[in-house]
Amino acid sequence: MRHLLLFAALACPLLCGAEERNFIQEFYDARKIEKRDPAGAAEGMKRSFRKAITAGNADYATAAGSNACEMIYAQRKVVECGKFAREVIDALESFEPDGPHGDALRRTPIFGYLERGLLMEGKTGEAWRANRAAAETLRGRKVAADGDGASITVREVIGMSPELRSLGWRLIEREAELLDIAGRGVEALALLDEAAAFLGRDWRRLAPVEQFYAFKLLAARAMILDFLGYQRAALEAEQELVKISAGNPHVGNSRLNLRLNLLRNLSQWEGPSEKILAEARAVGGELKALGDVPGVDRLLAKMELDLRDSEEALAALRADVQGNADLGHWLFAVYADRDYLVQRARMGEDGLDAEFTGLLAKVRAQGNKRGEPNLYREYAGYLLGRDRPAEAIPLLGEALRLTRAFGWTLHEPAILSALFDARLTSGDTAGARATLAELEAFLRAHPDLPDSRRVPAEVSRAMARARLGEKEAALAALKLARDFAKDLPDFQKRWLSPEAEKRILENGPELPATAPAAADGLPLLRVQPLAVSSIAVPGEAARTRFAVFNPAAAGIRGAWRITGPGATAAGDAVRFVAGKPAASLSLARSIAAGDEAEMLVSLDAAAGIDSSEIRIAWENAGKSAGEASLWDVKWDPAATGSVVLDASSLEAGPFRSVALFHELAVPAGEAAGIAFRLRSPQPLRVEYYDSRSKGLVAIDANGNGDFTEPGDLHVRGPSGVAAAILPVPPGGDRLTVEVHLFAADGNPVAPASAALVLKAEIHRGGKWVLEAEDTLR
Repeated sequence: MRHLLLFAALACPLLCGAEERNFIQEFYDARKIEKRDPAGAAEGMKRSFRKAITAGNADYATAAGSNACEMIYAQRKVVECGKFAREVIDALESFEPDGPHGDALRRTPIFGYLERGLLMEGKTGEAWRANRAAAETLRGRKVAADGDGASITVREVIGMSPELRSLGWRLIEREAELLDIAGRGVEALALLDEAAAFLGRDWRRLAPVEQFYAFKLLAARAMILDFLGYQRAALEAEQELVKISAGNPHVGNSRLNLRLNLLRNLSQWEGPSEKILAEARAVGGELKALGDVPGVDRLLAKMELDLRDSEEALAALRADVQGNADLGHWLFAVYADRDYLVQRARMGEDGLDAEFTGLLAKVRAQGNKRGEPNLYREYAGYLLGRDRPAEAIPLLGEALRLTRAFGWTLHEPAILSALFDARLTSGDTAGARATLAELEAFLRAHPDLPDSRRVPAEVSRAMARARLGEKEAALAALKLARDFAKDLPDFQKRWLSPEAEKRILENGPELPATAPAAADGLPLLRVQPLAVSSIAVPGEAARTRFAVFNPAAAGIRGAWRITGPGATAAGDAVRFVAGKPAASLSLARSIAAGDEAEMLVSLDAAAGIDSSEIRIAWENAGKSAGEASLWDVKWDPAATGSVVLDASSLEAGPFRSVALFHELAVPAGEAAGIAFRLRSPQPLRVEYYDSRSKGLVAIDANGNGDFTEPGDLHVRGPSGVAAAILPVPPGGDRLTVEVHLFAADGNPVAPASAALVLKAEIHRGGKWVLEAEDTLR
């Protein structure tokens, strides 16, 4: 055998040749100074690794490379660790696998360091890809540092040996975290639920080598449960884990981390108290005594600020922001920055708009979709608290869109409540009533809502009814809230004290309940896109969408004005038939402040007709219609299409987006997905959604068509390219991608002197093919 096995190499350093002794001596010298000089030990391990590679000894190279990664990581130099891990993986590429598990045991953990480093750099998509590459390595396949593969599954981990299964549990936990960061927390929870079903309460039956990551996996599941709104279930899971892990030497510091998170969640469930804070400080002290543990001071500061205003705690948050920034930990730095900003806003500081906008840019720059909806809500709350409700409305609308796209069901009532408040305060009573109707429809559709979410939702309904002057309905909602609250701790019933209920009922109508009106000064709304040129497959129908957005602080009443061959309407959809006589439709609609109306249109083909044109406009009630948008359809498989969009929303600010839709034909036999991308000559943030499920598909943070950079997010497609991979509907021959365009860097896009043309491309036959052009004006 060309290379010594690792255990043999480490056991007989004196039997090796002079050249080999050099890297062996570097290895042992580094181990000797590890405790007193961590940085020097890491450098020594790097030298040992590089000399072992030169000498052709894969065993020592692997051991030294892995040890160096661990030492660098322990110093919180996570980005540096990730970069060195890439060097190790690349260098080991030329060596043949040894041992019964091939490269799995020696290379999978190194991929883990690569993934962590990429995540801290803000390269969320690439971190996710690295975790998939680690899964391929664990399966025994040879994968390069830039390789990709299928995500790990619980079923395949269960079938592995204990040594491999330990690594498998880690990959499951990392997969869940990356899903969660991408806004897919519901999928993450489903994955962890499946793992927890196998692990059960008696996960201690596993081999000792498995228990550390099995415990971390179960702790991560509890955290996601809490984030998604299942507070009681999360607390029960954490309390059980703390209890049954007592005295277990195999879970390391993770039990202390879990205890600290449990205390934080208890303070939010039972209410903040000196007792809980003191216990948390004691646990935090234990953690810090074991080393430089990230996030401890920040969590303790947040707990103290929940209890009282504290300049010392606020200073601790500020120090955590700077500390993470100094280390290049952009993921942690963003969370710290958010906590610091939100606390300052809560304590009454003004003039924070630029900081909220800048924070949004930072969150987006790392592909952190999990952080976006809450940031929208927090900024909207800041605006509402400063009597700027009209500005808060579009932010809450986007928070609601994202929340629904991510399936964060239990978050919806709070957003709808805030949106009602913003619309009513801005004077849009009809829009507020429509939002209240959405809240009540939600409550009817979710009778099994957890009591901790149902109670505040019913209280919100009571407050809304009281503000509209409907005292009896408010009383009924409060009664329901009391019924649902019977098993909750007193802190969760704080809205239901006699004094609180009295304040709610005395908060009578603030504005007259009037319908939206077309008043002087309301903007003339333009239908988006301004123009669409579609290319349809001969003999098949064409489809597209139009929308009109209301940027005003008041609701607008008006109508769609539609003209085209054989036009007929059904709800918010219009159908045309090529070759039929032109017909005109007027469809009355009301658009709440900060909301939009959407129209789906389709055009059936007809024999002998090779082109057709449709006109769609909007008119405010009592006013003339605005300029019509045009939809031109040609049945010609050889041509490409185009869309023209009004970019004024991009000029309005980074929280606003321009939406467009592309309908794509599914090639015969395609089942996995279609790779799609836009390329922009000017930096634009491009987010891709499945128009059926509204789920996030991919992000290109600067719109250049490369999905592997900071802030990007992608999944692997059948072609292996990083792109927006659109899932093919079962039995479908067409699918639609919904694209949202934002300012790229947190600043409004300056008006362009010329039209901005985006290229829409499909990956076919091993290359990118132009499908259409999108023009922003």
